[in-house]
Amino acid sequence: MAWTKIAEYPVDSNLQQLHDYLQSQNVQHRITEQAGLQVLWLANPAQVSLVNTFFSSDSKGDLFRAGKPVVETGAEKGGGQTVRPSQLTFAQMLRLFPLTLVIIALGVLGYLIASVLNVASLESALRFLPFQVSVSKGEIWRLLTPTFLHYGSLHILFNSLWVWEFGRRIEVFAGKRGYLITFLIIAIAANFSQFFAISGNLFGGLSGVVYGFMGYLLVWGRFHKSPLVKMPSSIYIFFLVWLALGYSGLIDLFISGSVGNAAHLGGLIAGLIVATAEVLYFKHKVKPK
Repeated sequence: MAWTKIAEYPVDSNLQQLHDYLQSQNVQHRITEQAGLQVLWLANPAQVSLVNTFFSSDSKGDLFRAGKPVVETGAEKGGGQTVRPSQLTFAQMLRLFPLTLVIIALGVLGYLIASVLNVASLESALRFLPFQVSVSKGEIWRLLTPTFLHYGSLHILFNSLWVWEFGRRIEVFAGKRGYLITFLIIAIAANFSQFFAISGNLFGGLSGVVYGFMGYLLVWGRFHKSPLVKMPSSIYIFFLVWLALGYSGLIDLFISGSVGNAAHLGGLIAGLIVATAEVLYFKHKVKPK
């Protein structure tokens, strides 16, 4: 049987409750000790969502963070094949990354509304409004919904690919609740930034979220050993160069419309802030008393 390495915890962590829970869910698992750490292995890596469910409460979530969970792509030495997202069924991906898939689906829906069906009235109702205005009109969703509007097939394709690449990592690493909060903060921050930069609400797209996710992974990648938050330096360089080119105005010469530079920068800063706040919080929580 192939076993996939899921997480590592300090040797003194009490994982009895986790063991009992996984047994109650009929999850084939084993906990071994290696190099002074307790290592959790699953026979079916798609069931990692059940591990995340167990650690969903605040107290258990602290253990999850303190234990530095490491979701691996390979199997234990001695057998098994590498498990990649492309080898998972859609049902397994839906269990593992439901929020990421929903975000992408909403982006596709926004693309259909804005660029294919051209439903002007609906598109207009989804554009950004400042906080006080959106509250007074009872349309609070306008703080978020521009994130899902896309103008052009390349626009939605590019954003969807990177939301998938970054988002599924954060969804497993941070858990569903943490991921949702992170997404909402980044998306709204990106929308506010773009609105005030252009003094208007004719904009949309998930690219601000993409930059925010990148910033989140950049920070956590420096403080956590999980491969989930480890990205090649070339990816960060690419996005930062693209950001600089956007502000230079060169990209606007080759595309219709204009790049949402303020959304990119606002999303990036929000992602950096969220991740930094989490690092400081969990560092304090696990500090020896």
